[in-house]
Amino acid sequence: MTEKINLRIGYPKMKHFKLSFLLLIVLNAACNSQNIKPNANIKTNTIKLQQVADTAYDNEIWEDVIKYYSKLTNKTPDDARAWYRIGNAYAHLNQTKSAIDAYQTALTINPNDTMILHNMGIIQLQESTKTFITLKEYTNNNDPLNIRSRLVINAISILLHKEFKIEIEN
Repeated sequence: MTEKINLRIGYPKMKHFKLSFLLLIVLNAACNSQNIKPNANIKTNTIKLQQVADTAYDNEIWEDVIKYYSKLTNKTPDDARAWYRIGNAYAHLNQTKSAIDAYQTALTINPNDTMILHNMGIIQLQESTKTFITLKEYTNNNDPLNIRSRLVINAISILLHKEFKIEIEN
């Protein structure tokens, strides 16, 4: 009688073991190795994408730079260089707000990168200039804010070596 009690106690444990083992086999069979891409292919695709993005950057095809580096940042979001180059492309296309966003992302990854900081400062000066140009347009020539806006525009123009075509009258 003691043996029957032991068998009854052991039977549910064995049943759970068999069910667990069967479940493991089914799950293992469901993970078909053909559906899993090896890491080598992912790495190769990323390298190829990097090469295409770099070529677009070297050839100054700014729309493609944004396209390919954006794809690259989807795969490697912590790539400060890619974000920096996206910012540069937007800057060349005079899309200053998008450039600032890309530079800010690059700076969150690498906050002490001097090139990113430099380009961010330049693009912010360009964005500020747009604000002062708008201010100048909405004020009369004799308004002190108009005079100040023209002075600021000219000062930024000198700093950036750009012409904003604003004349200062003395």
